[in-house]
Amino acid sequence: MKQIYIQKNAKSLSEYLTGSYPLLKPGTLNKFLRNNKIKVNGKKLPLSTPLAKGDVISLYIDDSWFEKPEKNNAFKFSGKNLEIIYEDENLLVVNKPAGIPVMDDNWQNFDTLINRVKNHYFSNNIPVSPALCHRLDTGTQGLVMIAKNEDFLQFMLEMFRDKNLEKEYICVVKGIPEKKKALYSAYLTKNAKQGYVTVSEKSRGSLSKPIQTHVSVIESYGDFSLLKIGLITGRTHQIRAHLAYLGMPVLGDSRYGINSLNRQLKLKYQLLCSHKITFSRVGSTKYSYLSGKSFVCPDPWFVESFNKREF
Repeated sequence: MKQIYIQKNAKSLSEYLTGSYPLLKPGTLNKFLRNNKIKVNGKKLPLSTPLAKGDVISLYIDDSWFEKPEKNNAFKFSGKNLEIIYEDENLLVVNKPAGIPVMDDNWQNFDTLINRVKNHYFSNNIPVSPALCHRLDTGTQGLVMIAKNEDFLQFMLEMFRDKNLEKEYICVVKGIPEKKKALYSAYLTKNAKQGYVTVSEKSRGSLSKPIQTHVSVIESYGDFSLLKIGLITGRTHQIRAHLAYLGMPVLGDSRYGINSLNRQLKLKYQLLCSHKITFSRVGSTKYSYLSGKSFVCPDPWFVESFNKREF
């Protein structure tokens, strides 16, 4: 049992506990209250009860619920929603929602994709140390591949490095491509300090890298197009920046897109989804079972909206 002595007035029992102990979410508190595990001054009271200086809260729950977030336990404070597309003893493929970062190098945001994965395995008592095989922009949704052991992680890093994985995206843009299918080439220059890239026809020096983006039109109407994108190279922000350079900005993209249009359409994140990943050639005998295997996530919400002509 843990007893908490209130030092000053608080708006409510629920607000005090959730603010003091991040693991105690409202749903968890309701469950504990129903099971008579929360008392105020020895009585079971509603979570909306205002607290006054001198009140004593008694919590008949395990001490682990009182943990505070730090680097080693950050995953416990993440959300738990996780859409698993595929899993075997080596590989986990999940469908990341838009708005969730894959990770946070500064440990300020605990609700990241990798933390949700760690939370999933921890909650199910599965001894796995998951690691990201690649990254996806926070505002982009879709497939992310996660290694479940170190040997497979190294294999996957080599697969990405040697371009033995085919990645296919779908997106909605403002504009109509001149060709139904085309391969576009350019140069991308990254400004790491500003977290921004620029695309140009010619190289701007040693920081410029060649890019190739394959664009196929699925359908168009009005000023909008639903596109399938194939990445030949995979540079930072390549799809969003390259399409904007071509005069076809991705809807919802606040960095390279048209913000006035995004506000008009009430779009919070870019309409871009990592829709399909395919293993091409697998040289490793150990992981040859993945050769030619494809993973596809369900169509994102914006495909239906596009088909209904809602943009």
